Amino acid sequence: MNSKSLDDFIAVGKVDDIPDGTSCLVKAGGKNIALFNVSGKFFAINNICPHEGGPLVKGKLKGFVVGCPWHDLKFDVRSGFGTDGGGYCVASYDVRIKGDEVLVSSRCRDY
Repeated sequence: MNSKSLDDFIAVGKVDDIPDGTSCLVKAGGKNIALFNVSGKFFAINNICPHEGGPLVKGKLKGFVVGCPWHDLKFDVRSGFGTDGGGYCVASYDVRIKGDEVLVSSRCRDY
């Protein structure tokens, strides 16, 4: 896995703006990214479901799993891997907290 410098991270919002159990749409590196707060920990994945393009940020979040609002295809927000066994996955991005700011990497994770 490649290490990322702070230069790769973009401030996308304040910690208090994203309450526990919610999500919001942010932009980093020109990409639409769904940012999730699960029990005070932040996770970021590509916002577009690979099945038919549904907005994952509008999906129902249950624990670490978000369901696409269009067809309920499910993804683990920690990794972007699909949980339905169909081989679907979305890019995931590292998230860091600096003070009260949420920063998201502009480069997706390497697995």
